[in-house]
Amino acid sequence: MKHYIFIFCAILALLFCPSCIREEEPDNTPVNNFETLWRIIDTQYCFHDYKAQEGCLPWNEVYAKYRPRVHDGMTSAQLFEVLCDMLSELRDGHVNLYSAADVGRYWSWHEDYPSNFNDSIHQVYLGTDYRIAAGMYYKILDDNIGYIYYGSFSSGIGEGNLDEVMYYLRLCNGLIVDVRNNSGGTLTYAERL
Repeated sequence: MKHYIFIFCAILALLFCPSCIREEEPDNTPVNNFETLWRIIDTQYCFHDYKAQEGCLPWNEVYAKYRPRVHDGMTSAQLFEVLCDMLSELRDGHVNLYSAADVGRYWSWHEDYPSNFNDSIHQVYLGTDYRIAAGMYYKILDDNIGYIYYGSFSSGIGEGNLDEVMYYLRLCNGLIVDVRNNSGGTLTYAERL
């Protein structure tokens, strides 16, 4: 009897337990890669409404503009160029496409804005007698003001680094934390700072 109960339970489990659903992966062709990237941006890019207000081309029109340029006989470099051109329609400096040979990015986003960082001003603050702790450059300026420059959130900082820097600057009357020109990086390090 136990044997029949086990078989009955196994059959019920097969009938009523959900199975894994496997999506078919499209072939690695230029057309499929174009379609996949366009669809990802169409369904997951959160700024379509905002970009429409800025005068960007509606995403459906982007498809109509760039899809005719894609065919399965094109090289990877040619496809990369088309995909980068398509993504540039978003006018978003945070949307980049990476390949082994290049990074596609919206250059105008960087070129059309005034620089927020001037190396000569930076050198006035730091000079050549500053301290370095895990990517943070720091010193005590005139008037007893602490200055920390952190140029990349990719440079790891630990609690010990921060403890040492803050201990060194503990008697300062004020503190400047300079993250201008920071290239971004890891959210953990940004939050830690």
